[in-house]
Amino acid sequence: MCPKESKENIFQYICDYPIPTYDEWKVAVEKSLKGVPFSKLLTRTYEEIVLEPMYQQKDVDRLEFLSALPGQYPFVRGTGIENNWLVAQEMTHPVPEKLNEWLKEDLQKGVNAINLVLNSDSKQGMVSKTSRRSGTAISTLSDLETIFSDIKVNRYPLVIQSGANASIIGLIAAYYEKHNLPLTDLRGYIGMDPLSILVSEGSLPNSIDRYLDQMAEILKWKLDNKLDVKTVFIDSSPYHNGGASAVQELAFIIDTAVYYIRGLQERGFSINEIAGSFCFSLSIGSNLFMELAKIRAVRILWANVIEAFGGNEESQKLTIHARTSQWTKTIYDPYVNMLRGTVEAFTAALGSVNSLHVSPFDEAFALPNTFSRRIARNIQFIIQEEAHISKTMDPAGGSWYVEHLTEEITNKSWELFQQIEALGGMYKALNLGTPQKLVNEVAAKKKADIEKRKLVFVGATMYPNNHESFPLEHYEEMKNVVEKQSKLSKQEQPVDFSIKPGNIMVDVIKAWKNGASQETIMKDLVKGSTTSIERIEGFRATDAFELLRYASEKNKATGQSASVFLTSIGPLSSHKQRSDFITSFFETGGFDVIKNNGFTDVEEAIKQTISTEATIAVLCGKNEDYLDQALEIVAAVKEQRPDMKIFVAGKQEEFLENQLLEIGLNGFIHMGTNCYQLLKQLHGEEEEMVNE
Repeated sequence: MCPKESKENIFQYICDYPIPTYDEWKVAVEKSLKGVPFSKLLTRTYEEIVLEPMYQQKDVDRLEFLSALPGQYPFVRGTGIENNWLVAQEMTHPVPEKLNEWLKEDLQKGVNAINLVLNSDSKQGMVSKTSRRSGTAISTLSDLETIFSDIKVNRYPLVIQSGANASIIGLIAAYYEKHNLPLTDLRGYIGMDPLSILVSEGSLPNSIDRYLDQMAEILKWKLDNKLDVKTVFIDSSPYHNGGASAVQELAFIIDTAVYYIRGLQERGFSINEIAGSFCFSLSIGSNLFMELAKIRAVRILWANVIEAFGGNEESQKLTIHARTSQWTKTIYDPYVNMLRGTVEAFTAALGSVNSLHVSPFDEAFALPNTFSRRIARNIQFIIQEEAHISKTMDPAGGSWYVEHLTEEITNKSWELFQQIEALGGMYKALNLGTPQKLVNEVAAKKKADIEKRKLVFVGATMYPNNHESFPLEHYEEMKNVVEKQSKLSKQEQPVDFSIKPGNIMVDVIKAWKNGASQETIMKDLVKGSTTSIERIEGFRATDAFELLRYASEKNKATGQSASVFLTSIGPLSSHKQRSDFITSFFETGGFDVIKNNGFTDVEEAIKQTISTEATIAVLCGKNEDYLDQALEIVAAVKEQRPDMKIFVAGKQEEFLENQLLEIGLNGFIHMGTNCYQLLKQLHGEEEEMVNE
């Protein structure tokens, strides 16, 4: 063993070198780039934020929140000194009996909150009319009793997004009263957000003022009964699933909150009474650092807004529920969704959310099964109990990158928030179509990047498994919704009741207890003019490519397979990189790719290309090989098979491109090619040829 002094001397000797400045580092980097400009290392995001390749202390020196501790204003590091979030897995089965089985199993396996998901019809207070709506349709108190059968409901916080349906919290209260449970045990988030329904559906069956009246009555009932319940539950998913940027998500939900706050203040409530009843639901995508900064930034924004309204420090603390993104999930290669869900859940945990749902990997195409639900649950438990993220507050705090990015998102969200306020607030802006226009612009950029495979989704837009099939069989179970709803409607007994303004909660609770259905209750609650705007249409990132794959599968089933022949030039080392690129390129659209080890003889390459059953061929090789052989191969193929589409992999010099196009080449496929549009075009031409 070396003495301590010797070790210190050795350490000092090893570390005795000059620390380079940023400018010196930049010079070294530019030299290593060999002529490529340094600006290529900068990344411009959909939030119009430019990401640097390296961050330094000077990038965070001026940040006002840098010295704030967990639980201190502006709560960037969390609202408390602990990071224990509720495991709130969504219960989405449409049939109450089956949902009860799910719920009992999940609670036994460690889930510690009851997260009931209403389908979109129920969130509007309508009878479920379709079997393809995700979530359950609770028609009567009897339904809820079935769902909660043999469950000690008052032991768990509830998480229910009721959208534009003011009767749901009354339904829960009716259950508590009927089963003699102390109403003071009721806790969690059971909240309305009519604007989110307006955004996602494009219409509401009631006027917005009437919804604000109902939200005010619910808030008064909650305050009178001294309940620990969030009654306004603002949802970012309509914007997130519509393709919005992180900045747009935050600006629009903060603007929505301000609209509700003002409406409730006009109805006689103080800012502290109002703010303590708010909760946000954030969808968390796979861009880890951007999404982490989004979570941290929304707490800063909320704290500043409530401070401006005169709210106290407790009211400035925001409650955040998070769910892993629906937008990022794929139908094909669904097991990759486990990895996406893990990244998104980890991000939410790093951001110190208050509750979390991790979506099962088959969420995009099926009712989750026992296996997918178990994996989703266990992702949370691993993060909590094996990674010990719950033992650490703000694990990413102090990272120059994360802190700087948090500030950038906060500032840009605040700027957009002010722009919407200048239009008269969120509701007026939605009627003008401004948020819709802004989201659609970003969504178009995302779609373009997805189509070019610049924004990659493994298993769907890159590295597909062409041996799997579209999971049609999983949709069949959803048909139970229509049958179940029909039976429930027939079971309802005539109930004499009326719901009077100013007494909504008492009347709604009484109606539920007396056997009224949601449909009849909502007829009394929904009175007045309807509200309509241009909706933000939700989509999944890989929708378009999956439709191509599905169309290809249907064609294969009728013997109309679309295939591509690789005319690979030279030995494997000469063409492998481009052959692999082209293989992945076409397989994302469901094409069968016929590969080979490469042709060293031009005549053999022509012979094999002409004799293939494929109707598309792609030359793959080095640029120097194209100079010698491409013109001859293309000319021969076009002469002997004029109907064959032939492409060259990779960009070429202009003179060669022009020569090849003149003799009939159909185009060049490279990193900048719009993969989706080309494959869609080729699929269409294949169908035309078959039909002829």
